[in-house]
Amino acid sequence: MMLAKSNKPSPYPTVLVVDDDHAIMRAVATVLGSDESIQIIGQTTHAQAGLAMAASLRPDVVLMDIHMHGLDPFLACKEITQSTDGHTRILFYTGFPRDNYLDRCLAVGAAGIVSKHSESLRNLAFAIRHVAAGNMYFSPELDKRLVQLEDGAPGSRLATLSDREVGVLRELSLGRTQSEIAEALDISERTVNKTVGDLKIKLEVQTINEMLIFAVNEGLVHPELQFVARPDQQA
Repeated sequence: MMLAKSNKPSPYPTVLVVDDDHAIMRAVATVLGSDESIQIIGQTTHAQAGLAMAASLRPDVVLMDIHMHGLDPFLACKEITQSTDGHTRILFYTGFPRDNYLDRCLAVGAAGIVSKHSESLRNLAFAIRHVAAGNMYFSPELDKRLVQLEDGAPGSRLATLSDREVGVLRELSLGRTQSEIAEALDISERTVNKTVGDLKIKLEVQTINEMLIFAVNEGLVHPELQFVARPDQQA
């Protein structure tokens, strides 16, 4: 389904809503449409239609669900930016806030990410106005995960992990002991133990179970099932 209005100049930020959940798309568009400081000029449940509508309508902001069938949202962000000559800003909207989404969002120049679970629609309207004014916006639960990387750029906790730390985390997630991990990765048990300690500090967790939850949420246990790659795996 797709709906569009005239693309005549508006004194308020114009917004295109793209979400393949019809109920969410209509609810979000209806509530935002009642905000006098925002103009909804289009809505669609189809990812490819969203790309075409963005190029045609040139909204100030595209509010896009991250989990759209048949479309990598981060590649879509780059395509929309290119087709609108940088005019349109992309604000992602997700019910599954993850660290690697933060990194890919930053990498493609998106304006931010809003959590569907922790943000009210009123806050969503604020986020849209904020990014339309040229700013970045991340929901508080995501913003607190951002850290300063060695090169001074912002990144997630996941981006701070070394290949060895990711390897140890994956092995732990498979239920292996430290001695088994040491053998699998060809390192000493002392190194494994130190790496586990480093992981707890970087991920700001206290227990192995918390580390494992992080690994599962970030797709590190079965990376082949995770459609969003880590930054260092991108071409």
